[in-house]
Amino acid sequence: MKKALLLLLAIMLVGCSGEGTEKKKEANVKKDEVTKEEVVKEEKVVPVKFEEVDPESKAAIEKFVKKYNVRVDIYKQDPEEGIEIAKIPEPITSELNKEEKILSQTLLDTDFKKHKGHYKIDAKYNEDKKIIGYNISIEGIPATELSENGEEWAEGITSTMTIADALGLNIDKYDEESDIAFDEENYTYTDPNTKTNVTFLYADWDLGKFEIKYDLSM
Repeated sequence: MKKALLLLLAIMLVGCSGEGTEKKKEANVKKDEVTKEEVVKEEKVVPVKFEEVDPESKAAIEKFVKKYNVRVDIYKQDPEEGIEIAKIPEPITSELNKEEKILSQTLLDTDFKKHKGHYKIDAKYNEDKKIIGYNISIEGIPATELSENGEEWAEGITSTMTIADALGLNIDKYDEESDIAFDEENYTYTDPNTKTNVTFLYADWDLGKFEIKYDLSM
């Protein structure tokens, strides 16, 4: 459409060389701007290798993953619950995706083992490739379809607790604040042990979808 309009403009301005030249220059400038915008859009998502991450952050996330996986085994062996969830694959090799000024890295993207559901754990970095936090997003069956003990969501809930454990959060406080968050769509508290800001996003809780963000103290 734009090319057709430019062609029509050129025909209309035949014989008006001075004005036509200026109009043509303006059209070319606009065309160049559009081309640049298209290039920017194409480069919006840029992969970054894990090896390029800040060395201290790289060590920190590898330590987090090891702690997470140890907790997975502990939760599995719990005599009362015995909930089995997936471990984060080691060693960490997944790339980071840079979208605008946000860097994220998928550590785990998996389905529930026993029930219908899915969860995804991401690590977050700043522009200097330093770790700044973690996210977990969960999708299970709608809340109205849960059994009385809510076991259909157990794997997702256990994964959130495992992250909290691996980060050294005060678990009693985490439990308490999580209960408070049920009455809010967006609720944040600061962990007294680590100063981590934990945000519960429960807007779509009834649909079986929720997200928790763990923003590390910098």
